[in-house]
Amino acid sequence: MKTWALLSFTACGISLLLCGCGGGSTSATVSPLAGNWLLVGPMPTNGISFPPPSSGVRLAMTFDVVGDQVIAGGFGSNFCDNVQAGFGFGDVAGGILAADGSFTATPANSPLDTISIKGTAPKGSGEPWSGSYTVSLGGHAPACDANLSGTFTATSFPLVSGVYVGTGSTLAGPNGVPKAVPVTLQVTLQQGGTVANPGNGAASNYFSSALLKGSIKVQGSPCFSSGATQSTPASAVFGNMVEARFLMDDGSTLIVSGPLTDVTESHIAAGIVLVEGGKCGGFTNAIELPGLDRQS
Repeated sequence: MKTWALLSFTACGISLLLCGCGGGSTSATVSPLAGNWLLVGPMPTNGISFPPPSSGVRLAMTFDVVGDQVIAGGFGSNFCDNVQAGFGFGDVAGGILAADGSFTATPANSPLDTISIKGTAPKGSGEPWSGSYTVSLGGHAPACDANLSGTFTATSFPLVSGVYVGTGSTLAGPNGVPKAVPVTLQVTLQQGGTVANPGNGAASNYFSSALLKGSIKVQGSPCFSSGATQSTPASAVFGNMVEARFLMDDGSTLIVSGPLTDVTESHIAAGIVLVEGGKCGGFTNAIELPGLDRQS
């Protein structure tokens, strides 16, 4: 059994960490804090696993630093009372990086679900750093999921880069005809890139660790064969959660999302690939995809 809670921070929307909310100047160098970090391992998961995971929190984060501003998003999961809960915060938790490297990243507006990350940024790229976290899911979460807290030593894992391949099947044929059709996806992904920073009212740019760009080739679909990520809405990685949106050659949008299962980034547990619009749009024409394995 699985429950799913989505934490949505601020009004920046689906652009995740890419909106650059707030002020701050643009730094010419990338902060050692910027990038992907596993705070509490193993990697979080949104799937049901057998045997079930041991009780406890899993938490991964992606940070950007713009001037003295910390921008964070992430993904986590917890297993308690035989229920697995996943929680994602794909908008923005923000904070200020002090002169000594300390910071607290919290959401600007969180009426129900909240997260707070306190820590001290590393001195060098890839070096571990320590801190503490507090997560409150609220709502209808089980008592053991309602308030989660603890300390951590964060470890770095690379920005996503490579070609991932997986084979699944459609849930239905065109026009809703129930017929499973084998479909193979080849997805090329590159995490990180330069984005505009509207937060300080200037046309300055900064390097975002969250940004995800790529392309996709599909074999077996009667509706589309290739596509590429768009700038709006953006594709992104937050923590170990990959969310890629591809504009396909039939005008549809293909949404490939799922968590990286370990720090080697060799597998993305995709699950269901949604199709919006085009010739095959609609949930009944989604693609059931167990996962994507990195080929290079």
